[in-house]
Formats: sequence, structure tokens, C-alpha cells
Amino acid sequence: MTSETGARPTMGRKDNNTTPYTCLLLATTAATFLTFAGSAQAQSDTAMIARNGPVQNVRMYNIQAQPLASALISFGKQSALQVTAGGELLRGVKTAGVHGQLTPTQALAQLLSGTGLAYVQSGNGTVILTKSAANITLGPVRVGGSVVHQNPTGPGVGYVAINTMAGTKTDTPLTEIPNSIYVITKQQMVDLQAQNVQEALRYTAGIYTEQRGNYSNGCASAGSCGGIVQRGFSTSQFIDGLMSESYSAGETAFLERIEAVNGPASVMYGQTTPGGMINMSLKKPTDTPLHQVSVGFGNWNRYEATFDYSDKITKSGNLRYRVAAMGTTQGTQVNNIDYKRVGILPSITWDIDKKTSLTLLGSYLYTPGMGTNYMQFPVEGTLYRSPYGQIPRSRFVGNKNFNTQETRDEMFEYQFQHRFRAC
Repeated sequence: MTSETGARPTMGRKDNNTTPYTCLLLATTAATFLTFAGSAQAQSDTAMIARNGPVQNVRMYNIQAQPLASALISFGKQSALQVTAGGELLRGVKTAGVHGQLTPTQALAQLLSGTGLAYVQSGNGTVILTKSAANITLGPVRVGGSVVHQNPTGPGVGYVAINTMAGTKTDTPLTEIPNSIYVITKQQMVDLQAQNVQEALRYTAGIYTEQRGNYSNGCASAGSCGGIVQRGFSTSQFIDGLMSESYSAGETAFLERIEAVNGPASVMYGQTTPGGMINMSLKKPTDTPLHQVSVGFGNWNRYEATFDYSDKITKSGNLRYRVAAMGTTQGTQVNNIDYKRVGILPSITWDIDKKTSLTLLGSYLYTPGMGTNYMQFPVEGTLYRSPYGQIPRSRFVGNKNFNTQETRDEMFEYQFQHRFRAC
């Protein structure tokens, strides 16, 4: 004698001992009255469910997609579990079914997938269905991103520059240029605390800076002072792609980046040395507001201050300005030789349309003291002892009243750009 019972949802019927819209699903498959062994097995399974929750026996499940209420009846028959749920939870809910060799809990979880329902195991061996605490079904997730074009004359991002105007005089990625090009970004100059271009290029491959020492604080041209040797040749300096002897090229406070093009570059830049060329990009108006002020001090009574402001003039932002300024005073290891300089770099950019822009830029530098030292001392009294005593490194052997060198540097630059196609 075999007993199979399958409780069906009690829709609309109300008993004294039954809560309305309550569904009791009970399915057991055991020969309870035929043999003792069968009865013992059923009792053993029930005892394990009561103690440890659902029996974790792997079984074959084959339940097709259908309403959840009828699917739970089939599940109860196949899993020997008692499942209880409120009728209102099952109304109109469908399941995709379950197939395969699974444990009861795995099968039930798959059966409830996408229904917004969850199950809780009670201590008496039953499983109660409840509404999920967070019913969120995510669709396909597509991960993507957009590449922001990097300004080829801008400061770069950290130590990384992607595009450059050096080498080809066009906005070209560095990876597509067959030349050896090194870019010193603004962040690298700040971290190095470079006071001039020579110091910023100290760690660049193929370049030997300060061959005459670091006395040339105010120098711009490598050929005239300071000395920058590139692949064995004294190199030339360019500002925004044009050769210039302006002292603005020597002030890192006015620069966005420094680019070193190793190897012959005369095809694009005219008469240059075989070693290469060095290009500096001056600061220009930015797309986002910029407000920076800095002060510093160092050896030999060095004091400096800089400020850098950039913002839009019009509400639409098609007209922008930028003003950078600096002031420095510093002594040297030699008495009566000082370096003093003040300067300002104003610029304005007008975006005529989406593809056309005009930038006007000018700089003014006043240097009452270049800080250059041309003193030469004899070997005796410096490296070797002298009967007349040692010569200190701070000794000034000239006439301080004639040690004056005052310079004024003025520069104007304009850039007209038009893109014939979208970049």
C-alpha cells in the first residue's frame, strides 16, 4: 500500500484551522505500510531533516517551465521536502524549471531563481518561502570607456604624456613617431624641484646637462651659457616649435612640458645640430579653472614665489585667460654674485568655433642679476697648498662695483589652429 499526498494551494477556501491563501506542499515517497525497512528509511529521512535541515542527497530533477505553484508540487514529490508558502506569494509567479543532478537546496534555489522569492529552513524540517529582501535582477552589464584626447602641448597626466607636437609638428601619439622622444611633464618638474631647464633634463637619456656646472640659473640658450650636450653636440632650444633665445625658455614656472628629440631633426625644424633639439611648451589657458600659488626657499638664501591663474572670461568658456608669474632672489657660493628675476606670462585663447582657435601669448622678464660666475682660481691655493694661504670658494676677485648685468626680455607669440577633421 503506497501513500502519496500532494497538498495543493487552497485558493479562496477558508477553514477554521487553515489561514486563507495558504499553500501546504507535502510530498513523500516511501512504502510506509508495506515493509518495515521502508518505514524505517522514511523515518530516518524525516529525522535528518528535523535535525539538519533538507537532506543533501544528489538527485535527478526534471521540472519544466510552468507556474511556480505546480512546480513546487513536483519538487516536493522528487525531493521529499515539505515546502510551505503563502498563496499570495505564488499567484501569477512562474519558474524556468530545474534540470540535472542536484542537491535539494541547489534545486530549490534554481527553481526560485528570478521569481523574487527566497526560502528559509525551519527547525522542524520544513522549508518556508518568503519574499526576497532585495529583489534585483541585473541585465547584461557592458563595460566600456571613452578615451579623452590629451593636449599635445599640455602638462600630461602625472609622468605620462601620450601625444606630442615634437618630431612631426603635428598632434601625433608618441608610439607612432619613429624618433626617440622624451617628455618631461609638469608633474615631473615639480617633483624634481627643477629650477631651470638644465636641472629638469638631468635624468634624460642621451643628454648631458650642466657641463660647466650649475651656475647658469638665468640662462635660456644652451650655446651661450649653462651648456646642454645632446648626443655629443651642443643643442638648440625651441619654444612651441620655433627656435628662440628668449629667457622664458629657461623658467620652469612658465613651462607646461619639456620635450627632447634625440637625433637629427632638421627636416622638420630647419638648421639644428645632429644631436637633436629641445622643445619647450609655454603655459596656455586651460579648459578648467586653475588657481595655484606657491612659495619656496633653498640654499644660498634662495626665496621664490609663483602664482598661476586660469579661468574663463565668457560664460560659455569660448574666451579664456591665463596669467603665470614668478619672482626669485638667490645668492651663490661666491660673494657679490646674485641671481634675481621677476617675470609674468599672460595669455588668452579664443575658441572661434569647435575647430578653430586663436591664442595670444606674451612674456616679460626682468633680471637685475644673472647669477653667472666666471671666476677662475689657480691650482695653488685651491687644490694644492700655497705659502700665501688657501683661497676660499666664496672669494670674489673682481670689482663688485662693475659686476652688474641687467637684462630685460620681452616675447610675443600667437597660435592659430584649425582642425580640418575631428581628432
